[in-house]
Parts: sequence; structure tokens; C-alpha cells
Amino acid sequence: MSESTVLAGDIGGTHARLARVRASAGPVVLEDQHVYDVPGSASLEALVAQYLLDYPGDVAVAAIGIAAPVVGGKSNPINLPWAVSEDEVRSAIGHAEGFLLNDLLANAWGISELGPDQFEELQPDTIGLGGNRAVCSAGTGLGIAGMVAIGDRWQPFASEGGHIDYGPRGSHEDALLLYLREQHPDWEHVSAERVVSGPGLVHIWEFVTQTGRAQAGADLLAAMTAGNPGVAISQAALAGSDPSADLALEMFVHAYGAQAGNLALVLLSTGGMYIGGGIAPQILPILRRGGFLQAFQAKGRYDGLLERMAVRVILDDLCALRGSARFALTQLEQRG
Repeated sequence: MSESTVLAGDIGGTHARLARVRASAGPVVLEDQHVYDVPGSASLEALVAQYLLDYPGDVAVAAIGIAAPVVGGKSNPINLPWAVSEDEVRSAIGHAEGFLLNDLLANAWGISELGPDQFEELQPDTIGLGGNRAVCSAGTGLGIAGMVAIGDRWQPFASEGGHIDYGPRGSHEDALLLYLREQHPDWEHVSAERVVSGPGLVHIWEFVTQTGRAQAGADLLAAMTAGNPGVAISQAALAGSDPSADLALEMFVHAYGAQAGNLALVLLSTGGMYIGGGIAPQILPILRRGGFLQAFQAKGRYDGLLERMAVRVILDDLCALRGSARFALTQLEQRG
């Protein structure tokens, strides 16, 4: 690709996705996509430099999404083997138009790039007035971002709202909070992410089994030992093959819905609540049962408001990469 393009990236703990995008009207079109392994890589700069060796060409602007807060152009992600900075991106591309952004911020930028078939609508919009949007994404962690309505467009902004205190809503969740405090005094506080995330699902399952609320079968225990424990729990619950998995995922889904509802109130997301991350698309049959929406709506005097907000699950796993590209294109447009 000889013409100048923008470079987009989405860097996670396991994989780094990179692609080029041409400046053109319409939705982002990703080209020259490549996935690199993060473990064993020397640095972010090395990854970007390798991509430019594999796919040569000028880069007008680069934007890289990182699963961590970005402050002053720097970040120290807990799930990456190295710290990162915008200076590394700029060094790799050879000029100053290199940017880092939080991965949920990238997701927020990407939402407008998606078509209707790239969402699963759990609840329709019956407000019809537009307004702010919110993104709540459970995966390895719990990511949150917002989009402020400004005229006929939305301005995304980053957040670390996944690290607010976990708020129990009943006797089972009260007991879960006390259990987590007792089991993990080193945490200092029990954040929402400790419950609403892949590791959080495992924490809930441990609570369920260790407090005698349900017993795990041999098949589930073997699957958890052989692979990803959270995935094994989800799959067993989807299959209806293990009572401990069923209860754990039920509690997880209710906690997820409640957290999304809290965010909807904080941001007054009358323009829609968007559920991202890797977990939601995998458990859609459970989300459709209604427990998620029941917890989302259960806000006392504001039940009626939340019952009217659109709730949509993001199905496209390249949303963050598209969002990084849109951010880069916006910088290019502003530069003139």
C-alpha cells in the first residue's frame, strides 16, 4: 500500500491486532490486518516497527488501543509484559502523530462504524430522543467508557469506572462481598471488576461451591483444570450440565446488568447502553433470559427510565480496532 494511510492497533495481553485504513468517506475499512503474539515481543515499538516491515508505507497518523488507563501519553498495563508510551509509537512511525488510547475509548469510537447486524438488541429504544451513550464491557477486566452527545455526533471519553466499589443488592451478593473480602484482604477493596469479568465469574463460582450453595460435578472440574476456568463455567452453564456453573453464571449476569444500570444512570445514556467485551457474545442465550435486563432496570424510582433505554450487545470483535482507526482519521481531518 503505497499511499499514506492511518495505522490502527488494538493491543491485548495475548494478541496485538494492527491494520491500515485509507482516508475515505463512509465506515472504516480495515486493510492489511495482521495479528502478532504479545508474549515474547520486546516492546510496543518493536511490534509497530515489525508491522511496518511486513506492510511498508507511510503512516500519516497512528492510534493504538491499550487495555489500561493512558495518562500523559503513557501507560503501564497490568496484562502486558512492558510499559508503553506514545513516544514509542512516534519513534516507530517516524513523526509526532502517534497516539495511545484506552481500549474502551477505542470501542466507543468504533460503535458508529458498525451496522445493525453487528449488534444484538436486548432492549429496544423507546425513548427516541438520542442523548449520551455508554459502553460497559466485561472480559479479562471490566471496561467502561462514555459518549457525550454533541449535536448530531458523539464525543467518546475514557473512564476507569470498572474499579469502583462492588455494590451487592441482596443477601446472596452481601455474602459474596464478605467472602471476597475475607479471601482476598490484599485487594484493599472489592471492585466491580473483581465480580464482573472473566476472573470475576471464577470468583463467584468459588463462592458458590465453597459456601455450599451448589456442588460442582467432575466434568466441570476436569474442564476447568484442562483449560480456561471461566470459559468452562460458561459452557457448562449454557449446556445446563452443572448446577454450580448455572448458579455462578446467573449471579454474574445479574451483577453485570446491575453494573450496566448504574452506568446508565451516571451517564444518563438515553442514546443507548452498549455491552462489549468478549463474554457477552458468548453467553447471549443467558442474557436473553431476562436476568440481565431485570438487574439493569431495577433502580427503584428510575425503573421506568431504564426500561426505555436501548441495550445492545456488540458482536463485532474488531470494534476497538475500527475505533482506533476512526480516532486516527479524526486526528488527520483536524490536522487538515
